[in-house]
Amino acid sequence: MPVQELGGTPDLTQLAGGARDAGLEVNLFERSVPDAVSILAIGRSHDVISIPGGAAVENASGVRIDEERDDHPLLAVHRLWARLAPALGDGSGPPGTGPVALGGFAYDPSREPGPPWCGFPGVLFRVPRLAVARVRGRTFTWGDASLLDLEAGESAPPGRGLEVEPVRTPSAWQEMVASAIGRLRAGAAEKVVLAREVLVRADGPLPAADVAGALRASYPACYTYLVSGGDGSAFVGASPELLLRRSGNRAVSQPMAGSIARGGDEAEDDALAERLRRSAKDAAEHRITAREVAASLERVALSVSAGDPQIVRFTNIQHLATTIDADLGDDPPGLLQIAAALHPTPAINGMPRQAARRLIADLEGMERGWYTGAVGWMDSRCDGELVVAIRCGLLCPEGARLYAGNGVMPDSDPATELAETELKFPVLLGALRR
Repeated sequence: MPVQELGGTPDLTQLAGGARDAGLEVNLFERSVPDAVSILAIGRSHDVISIPGGAAVENASGVRIDEERDDHPLLAVHRLWARLAPALGDGSGPPGTGPVALGGFAYDPSREPGPPWCGFPGVLFRVPRLAVARVRGRTFTWGDASLLDLEAGESAPPGRGLEVEPVRTPSAWQEMVASAIGRLRAGAAEKVVLAREVLVRADGPLPAADVAGALRASYPACYTYLVSGGDGSAFVGASPELLLRRSGNRAVSQPMAGSIARGGDEAEDDALAERLRRSAKDAAEHRITAREVAASLERVALSVSAGDPQIVRFTNIQHLATTIDADLGDDPPGLLQIAAALHPTPAINGMPRQAARRLIADLEGMERGWYTGAVGWMDSRCDGELVVAIRCGLLCPEGARLYAGNGVMPDSDPATELAETELKFPVLLGALRR
């Protein structure tokens, strides 16, 4: 199938809404900055999914046509995609055009998530019937362009009234954080990331594309994403954090750890940013994260360089961030091969990796599913982008489940950690109320 350029700049979120109303699977990855790649995937041609002990390719009818065995499903998916993509068509166009797969993976991609994530396997990358890619202001299609003209079906009025209830009360969550602090001080780990879950009940459906559109409008500097689940659910979010961008023999990661609120004006913004820079707890947390991401990249790259920590500002929050560049050499590993070395980073898990995972399993008491996994795209060159799946929610017929987490250190304060999560929940709550 050839790549074709479209005139104009269609609204990818509106196209996504029409496709979902017509009953088609939709995956969307969008960023509103000049040099970004944004892709809408409509329908299903093939799925590359995790299975016990590896991964498999299924066609549009769900028939398994190829499989790979590997204890790490991301490595198995990489090898399957490297075989499948050349058979799908020419991939010599701009990044993100031609044969492309959109999707992502869970916090723990080696196992299938439990309820409420039954529509999401540990890893899923979908090859669409039609891909619409916006690259540096130009729009390209690949696949069945007739899907651009599909007619939407009837849809129920969207939900308006929302009831919000935390799964664990704020006081109980603070007690959990206090327990984690005690275990960190006893040497169980250097850092652990603990999350909260909030239930949102609505008086009608919450259209995923409308939520994604509201997120894009409110958080234009973030990566907006929407992934359709196999059970009619949808995973939607606006992530500030780039896990990995792979372009030929270069890879970039921008881990974030340490955050503070925005101010009411520029002077207050600057004062809060300076407080974040001077925070010993946040500086230590960020060093752990940046150090481990650089070390993980060194295992797959010829050389790695890291800049100094910077303050990055988003609509409602400021973060400490470090940009890390890697030279991958003449025979570079693919996007998912690098991701297998990186994930999970200390920004969403803790450090050391296995010790932090044990603490999360002991204390958190919830199914993360794809929260703190990754979402993104890859093309036939195994180039692509993955963002950390945070600032997100799982939309279900009865409402939504929203997630937010924080890095906990030995000198953390439970009340401060709770307040930081309260900065993050409004990202989705505001979009649901639009």
